[in-house]
Amino acid sequence: MEEFKSLVAGSTGLVGASLIDELASRKIKVKGLTRKRKESNNPYVEYVEVDYDNLKEFQDEFHEVRDVYICLGTTINRAGSKEAFQKVDIDYCVEVAKQGLEAGAKNLIIISSVGADSRSSAFYLRTKGLVEREICQLKYESISVFRPGLLIGPRKDFRLGEFIGQKIHPILNNLLFGRLRKYRSIDTTVLARSMADSSGFSKGIKYLYFNDFI
Repeated sequence: MEEFKSLVAGSTGLVGASLIDELASRKIKVKGLTRKRKESNNPYVEYVEVDYDNLKEFQDEFHEVRDVYICLGTTINRAGSKEAFQKVDIDYCVEVAKQGLEAGAKNLIIISSVGADSRSSAFYLRTKGLVEREICQLKYESISVFRPGLLIGPRKDFRLGEFIGQKIHPILNNLLFGRLRKYRSIDTTVLARSMADSSGFSKGIKYLYFNDFI
C-alpha cells in the first residue's frame, strides 16, 4: 500500500470529515490532523492529534505528503473573540500550508467562502480574504481555493442561521441564477468530491465556485 500522500487539517469538521471519507473511498491513504484524539478502523485513514500552536513539532507528519487540504474553521462564538477566530482561520491555516510546503508538498487545497475579500467591511469575509492572500503567496505548484456558499450537511454544533438556511436552501437555490449561482448552497459530500478531484489538476492558482463543484 502506498504511503500517506494526502493530509487534511480540520479533519473532523463538516467539510473535513466528508473529504476524509471521499479520499478513503478512492483508496487514497489520508492523514487527518485533529486537536482531539480520534481513531479509525479504516486502513486508509490515520488521525494524528496535533497542537496547532506548536505545529513545527509535528513536521514529520508532513513527510512525503503530496496534497495538503485545509478545512480549518471556527465561529466567533466558539473561539470567544475576533482575535481567537482569526488565529484559527488565518494563523493555523497559513502554518499548515507552510509546513506542508517545507516538507515538499506540491498541491494545496483550501476551503474559503464565496465573497471572500481582504478589503471587505464584513469581518468574516475579510478574514477569509486575508487567509487567501497569505496562502496564495506560497510557492506551491498548484493552489485551489474553494469558495462555496452555505454548506449543507450534519453539523455537530447547532447554528441557528445555518439551521434555517439548510431548511430553506432548495427554495433559495432556485432563486439564485446567472451571476448569483455562485451563492448557492452546496452539500459537503459534493464539495468533497470536487476537492478530491482538484488536486494537481492544473498549475498555478485557481478559484472555484458553485458551477465548478457540480
